[in-house]
Amino acid sequence: MPPTIPSDVRSLLEEQHHLITTSQVSDLGHHPSVLARLRDADVVPRIDGRVHGIAGVPMTWERRMLATVLAAGGGARASHRAVARLLGVPTYEGAPIELSVLSKRKFARPGVIVHESRDLAYVPPIHIDGIPCTPPRRLAVDIGAVLGETAYTTVIRELRRSHGVSWKQLAAILELHSRRGRNGCGPLRRQLERYHGIDGIPDTTLEQVFLDDLIDAGHPSPTCQHVVPQPHGDPFRLDFAWVPVRLDVEIDGPHHRTDAARRRDARRDAVLRRLGWKVLRFDEEEVMYAPGGVLYEVRRTLERLGGWPGRC
Repeated sequence: MPPTIPSDVRSLLEEQHHLITTSQVSDLGHHPSVLARLRDADVVPRIDGRVHGIAGVPMTWERRMLATVLAAGGGARASHRAVARLLGVPTYEGAPIELSVLSKRKFARPGVIVHESRDLAYVPPIHIDGIPCTPPRRLAVDIGAVLGETAYTTVIRELRRSHGVSWKQLAAILELHSRRGRNGCGPLRRQLERYHGIDGIPDTTLEQVFLDDLIDAGHPSPTCQHVVPQPHGDPFRLDFAWVPVRLDVEIDGPHHRTDAARRRDARRDAVLRRLGWKVLRFDEEEVMYAPGGVLYEVRRTLERLGGWPGRC
């Protein structure tokens, strides 16, 4: 008859994707022989070095990520693209197993990306799905060292939109890490220089493309996702609003193409017009393949409304 897993060991296993280390078993007050008997009976076999896990449990990406962090020990944590995946950044469902360890702590595994960090001990980890991770603000610096500019912009937008990271926090962490010459500071500095004066956060990648077009063309800065109350019902969120002149520009993705969506948009636009707003709509094809015409129409409307610098 196989040995029984002690209840406190089982509880910790369940919290950690059915994984546990030899030191964790000892910390619970058990003699090393307890784990040895479970291992010898193939109830909790060895997974990686000091890491053991319940037999028969599928090795998911999350389980492998935690097993690698536990094997590295010494304050190691998931980082870079792995944290982007754990935070739900849509681009990174296929992220590698990637972690950060203390500087000069030699750790390597096949197919695993390991970063050494001099200041990891000063950054308290967060836990996502039971996995120790670098926090979102630290991710904003780390991931700039491994991504191209477009992908990095997507990550920063998602951190601001879904994880409460502000430009002020990003500026503070840039100042902190710039003094230490950390990789990834350059991309974050460029993000701050380009977008810091923009109010609000674009809601989609298509909206981000349009915002970049506006900036590159030198248009006055809009407010992204501006909220407009209405007398009856929920408030409206405007994709791009030039509030002083009450111009709303809507960027319509594929979900706006159905008849029901068009009728809903028409009702919404009619309410906004009664509230004194001018509404322009552009679809995905116009934004992606004819941006010059879109920018011209926005500029012409701003000039007519008195919202272009030097015009009144």
